[in-house]
Amino acid sequence: MIREFFYLQKSDRKVVLTLLLVIVVALGIIFFTGSGEERSNGLFLADTVQKSTRRDSFKHYRQYPWKVFYRTKVVYRDTAFRRAMHKDFSESRDSIVSKYPTKIKEGEHIVLNTADTTALKTVPGIGSYFAKRIVQYGERLGGYVSVDQLDEIDGFPLDAKEFFIIQDASPQKLNVNTLSLNELKKHPYINFYQARAITDYRRLHGPLQSLNDLRLSRDFPPEVIARLAPYVEF
Repeated sequence: MIREFFYLQKSDRKVVLTLLLVIVVALGIIFFTGSGEERSNGLFLADTVQKSTRRDSFKHYRQYPWKVFYRTKVVYRDTAFRRAMHKDFSESRDSIVSKYPTKIKEGEHIVLNTADTTALKTVPGIGSYFAKRIVQYGERLGGYVSVDQLDEIDGFPLDAKEFFIIQDASPQKLNVNTLSLNELKKHPYINFYQARAITDYRRLHGPLQSLNDLRLSRDFPPEVIARLAPYVEF
């Protein structure tokens, strides 16, 4: 092919050489321009994305100019307490402490009858739900007389019972001789049939002197009478 080139006319050879020169110049411009752009972009991205403390990072880049090295930084989520540092410190801390109270340790106790929901939530295993249930059930009972009464709350975490104690229990009393059937059956330990047995006894025999007066009723077995005894008066 080169031999045939010399057999061309002089004018044709000039045209061919001119075209070849234009192609070489164009390729040179594209090569140097693209390389410079890539180098420029690489430096920009590398300088922007990575904040490297390695002294040989630029040397490493010069060795591999066609690559852009990214260095990622892991940002860990902080606790709510640290996020609140940008706000008013005292107000944020008070709200966070009330929402996530510190749990008491083994050997420490909460007085069951006097504790509110905030104090109850310091017991391991007790959150907002069970704290409310404890207070509500205590109000229905008229006060707790035994820690074992917590077993009567559906799903109650039994391991939490060891953190409760009873002190100076003084439950509210029900006067079984004056309350109506509807008033009696509101108590957790008195159902409709038991309330009716009490009112029927009063109607037939007069005021009750003791719960033992109801021992002949099938609705008042000994365990029911023993459980209800702390909550009645005559």
